[in-house]
Amino acid sequence: MKKPLIVLTILTVWCAESVVAQPRVGPLCGYTPPRSEFRDLKLSANYRYYNDQFTDNRDNVNSGSLRASFSRLLDAPTFGISQQANVKLDLTRDTFSYQADGAMNLRAYVAQTNFFGFVGAEAQGATMFVSPGLRVSAGLGYGRFKDVTALSKALKIQERLLGLKAISAPLPATVIFELADTIGRRVEFADLASLVQELEEIIEATGFVPQGQLGAVALLRIEEIVNETADEKLCGWELRVGLGYELLDSQGGPRDWLTLASFEYALAPAPRSQFKSSLRFSSSLSLLEEYVLIAQANYAFRISETIDAQASYNFVRTQLKARTPLDIQSLDLRLTFQVQANLNLAVQLEFTLASDFEEWTQGLTITANYDLF
Repeated sequence: MKKPLIVLTILTVWCAESVVAQPRVGPLCGYTPPRSEFRDLKLSANYRYYNDQFTDNRDNVNSGSLRASFSRLLDAPTFGISQQANVKLDLTRDTFSYQADGAMNLRAYVAQTNFFGFVGAEAQGATMFVSPGLRVSAGLGYGRFKDVTALSKALKIQERLLGLKAISAPLPATVIFELADTIGRRVEFADLASLVQELEEIIEATGFVPQGQLGAVALLRIEEIVNETADEKLCGWELRVGLGYELLDSQGGPRDWLTLASFEYALAPAPRSQFKSSLRFSSSLSLLEEYVLIAQANYAFRISETIDAQASYNFVRTQLKARTPLDIQSLDLRLTFQVQANLNLAVQLEFTLASDFEEWTQGLTITANYDLF
C-alpha cells in the first residue's frame, strides 16, 4: 500500500504547485453562467496478447483493461438532474474482473433557494459481489452546481490570442465575462460561425487588436476553443440525506429500508484544471451494522503547456452484519507529454487492492502516438 500512497503524495504536491503557478484572471467558480448543463465522458483502454513458444503456454499473455467515467448535470432555478457512472474492466491471465457504480437523481428546488427535495437511484457491482446492488431513494438536500466551461473557454481564447500577438494586452474582466456569457448562449445562435462572429466583434470593439481586425488564424483558434467538448469545467457542492429501499442486495441478503447520505464537490481552480469528488453512504436502519460506503476523487490538471496529468482514486466498502468488511480500492495516475506537435507520450500507472488480495496489483502502460502526415 505504501507505493500508491507515496506516488499520490508526490503528485498532490506537484499539482498544487502547478495550480499556484498558473496565471489566473479570476476565480472560475465565482462565475454564474446563463445556463448550467454539464456533460463529461472519459474512456481509456488497452489490450495485449502474446503466444509464447511453449506448448504449455507458460509465458502467454492475454490482458487488458477498460476505464469509463460519465457525469451529467442540468441545473435550472427550479429543478435539476444529475447522473454519474464509473466502470472498470480488467482481463488478467484470462481472468475477467469488473467494478462499476452509478447514480441518478432528480431535484426540485424551493423557489429562489438552494434547498431541494429529490428522488433517485444508485447501483453498484463488482466481481466479488454475489449480485449487483440496486437501491432507490428520496429525501432532502442543499447546494447547487454550475457549469463554468464558458468562462474557462473565454480565458483560453485570451491566452491563445496573446500567444498569437493578435491582441496587445490582456482583455478587461468585463470583456472576459461578456465573452463567457456569449459562449454560454451558444444555443441561441444559428451556427458556430455566427457565434464566432459575435465573439470577434466583442474583442475588436476593445481596441486591443493592433490591426483593427482579427486575422484568419486567430478566428480559427477561437472556433477550435469554442468547439471543444473534452474540457468541461464544473463548480459547486451538494449535500443530501434521505431514506431508501434496497431492490437488490449485492451480497444476496434480504432487501432492507436504508438511511442515505451523500456529499459531492467540484472545483475548477484554473482553466485547465478540474477536481471532482463524491462520498456516498447507505446503511440499514441499524446504521453501522450493515452499510455501503463509496468514495471517489478525480483531479485533472495541466502541469505545463506540454504536460497534462490526471489522478483518480476509488474506494468501495461493503459491511454485512457480523462479517468482515469487503473493501475494493484503486488508484490510477496518468501523465501525457506533448513532445512535438505530432508526437505525444502517455504514461499510466494503475494500482488495485481488494480484501482478499495479498498485495496491491501494479500496472504500467506507456503509449506513444505519432502522426506521420
